[in-house]
Amino acid sequence: MTNTEIMEALKAPFKPEEVMWVIGRKSKDKSKAEAMAYISSRAVMERLDEVVGPDKWEVEYIPADMGTATRTTYKGEETYSIKGFLAKMTLHLPEGDVSRMDGANCTDFSPFKGGITGAMRRVASAFGIGRYLYNLPRQWVPIDQWGNFTERPKLPSWALPEGTVQDEPEPRQSYHREDSYEEHQPQASSTGEVMMPPNTKYAGKPVSSVTDFGYLTWVVNKSRFSEEVKNAAAKVLADQQAAMYDEPA
Repeated sequence: MTNTEIMEALKAPFKPEEVMWVIGRKSKDKSKAEAMAYISSRAVMERLDEVVGPDKWEVEYIPADMGTATRTTYKGEETYSIKGFLAKMTLHLPEGDVSRMDGANCTDFSPFKGGITGAMRRVASAFGIGRYLYNLPRQWVPIDQWGNFTERPKLPSWALPEGTVQDEPEPRQSYHREDSYEEHQPQASSTGEVMMPPNTKYAGKPVSSVTDFGYLTWVVNKSRFSEEVKNAAAKVLADQQAAMYDEPA
């Protein structure tokens, strides 16, 4: 493929199951929330492997520290640090290398992973990967009392791969605590992913596929699951928070 053809292929829409959603603004009665779409860093890497080639791209991360600043909150003025990462992505294309750079703040939750994840997604957007998600129309989706979507948001037809038929949104169960507080041992899938323990709400599913962020917060902070499961849940939450900071430049 030529450079132009590769760039166009990078911009292609993702499958609906590859698009993840995070809650934005909530309605006054807290019954609905604006759905904000994003893609994971893993989806970015898979797109690059597929289109460019696994040995034809690289990312360099550079820590950034811009000191401190002050902001006014309901508690008064507070000082906060401005830290993050710059990501330089280079594609080794047939007609020569192409590099672009962007960056993101460190997140409050798992700041190192969140900062790197956000920086990678932003620089990927500079190459057109997932950039179309910024143009999605506003969509308000019902939420439960814990702030989780009760149905999966839908994508417009123009934001779907050619020939893709999107299923109707399916209601999701609300977050609830597990009946058992037994410490579960992690299981690994055939691909090496950490799986949710048996006899739990999402038993047998990869932790990375769970989008019930209220439940994952409970897993990290209050469950007696293994550290491996908790760390995997923390990674998903960090990705979620990075997506909330991931606004167009």
